[in-house]
Amino acid sequence: MGLLVDRAFVDSVTEVPALREMIRESLIEALFTRNDRVLPREIVTVLSREPSVTVKVKSDSEVQRLLRVANGEESTVTLGLPAEDYHYIRRQLAISKDRDIGVYVRPRTLTTHPWIVPPQGGIAVDVRELSSIEVDPKGHRAVAGVGATWKALYDESLRAGRQVPFFPLVPLDYGLGDALFGDAVFQSYAAPFRRYLYGVRSFAYHARCSRLGFEEVPNHGTGYDALGLLQNSMSEFVIPVSMAVGLTPRARVVKNLVYQFPDAGNIASALGKLPGSGRSLLYANVYDAAGWALAHPGASVPALVLELGVAGAPTVVAAREKALDATLAGFTAKTTDTPPFYDAEARAYSRIGERIGRFVIPGYVTVPVAALPDLLGKLREVGEDSTASLAVFGAVRRTGTVSLAPAFDSPKEATKVCAISRKVWTKVQAIPGASYLSRLAHLWSDDRMYRARLVVLQRLKAEIDAGRVVEPTIPA
Repeated sequence: MGLLVDRAFVDSVTEVPALREMIRESLIEALFTRNDRVLPREIVTVLSREPSVTVKVKSDSEVQRLLRVANGEESTVTLGLPAEDYHYIRRQLAISKDRDIGVYVRPRTLTTHPWIVPPQGGIAVDVRELSSIEVDPKGHRAVAGVGATWKALYDESLRAGRQVPFFPLVPLDYGLGDALFGDAVFQSYAAPFRRYLYGVRSFAYHARCSRLGFEEVPNHGTGYDALGLLQNSMSEFVIPVSMAVGLTPRARVVKNLVYQFPDAGNIASALGKLPGSGRSLLYANVYDAAGWALAHPGASVPALVLELGVAGAPTVVAAREKALDATLAGFTAKTTDTPPFYDAEARAYSRIGERIGRFVIPGYVTVPVAALPDLLGKLREVGEDSTASLAVFGAVRRTGTVSLAPAFDSPKEATKVCAISRKVWTKVQAIPGASYLSRLAHLWSDDRMYRARLVVLQRLKAEIDAGRVVEPTIPA
């Protein structure tokens, strides 16, 4: 269901007498793989539950009614369902007095894997039809339903003469809401996604409309606000229905520059100079040969690729390109006529995501650019140990860091996914300044500051979702 539920469940399971002596990492693996040879039957039962019903919603008011039904404030009659569906839902939810019914939001696309603890009955909300997109007439921002895809927002912004300033790190067909209740990572060369996220319209557990942030102006200058704190765990506190994101003017010229490098040492050296050059970029993507072939079907490169988005007036773009050529000395080839995969037709873009979605992506690794050769070497070792070929997707930030999403061509079996994620975690621990964003690594981590942040979230959860309707805790 979510990080807080997973973390609380793992902590509580360690108190079970039969499991008290197990090493925490082994216990997490047993829970993730549903190992019934190790776990008591009651725990396996909890891990095997699924939502009682899945409801597709088409408007904010339908989400509101679902929450009122879950709270016992309204009957399922108010859902306006045909008789057959109405009786089915009542039977599946086993509606009765004092019966707790949870509400969960289903992500459109997952990069990695679901959380360990599945929804415990209740209502799963399919938000794919909350897909409206409204671009402000002034062009400064857009209000989009959480079910709208990033690609749809990108295309709609182009039609309005605007530019979406954030891009997916992995070429998957994400919904915008996947950055709030999934594991999608959006960013630009200049900033993370939260810099462009103005506000989120949502419903709290009591079915009242709640807003985090502002829709007209960004609020990232106000400090560590609730929007930034809850962004990656939004669905554990409220049910998001739409978001306001910033847009930028579409430049007269947008050029996609593709530089090929013979090895990791050369590209790391070039990337080390990029932030200091002061050049403004839309994106700076990194691929290995396999990753490039997946994101650009039919194209092939010998080793490593750096893809830069440069925008501006014609003379400005020409000057920037010349300066970048000098800064990135060491590349062996360059092309300027390869379009970014963002510009692909919607169906072709979706097919790219479908191909990549078959791979096991355990998480995201962020390191200083100087450590890129070491990281690539360690990821290749993981691939060899797991007998799985490796493809790499990544993006560089102006801060001098690079984030990679390693994709392994391996069956998406729980044991394989857990083993690969554990190997990546072990390798990353040996790289100074590295971090690993992973749903399993969140449970392995014993970092003091990280645990302190979780305590803050747990206290907020108790206040914001007092009714335990949104992503509830595990019933006794």
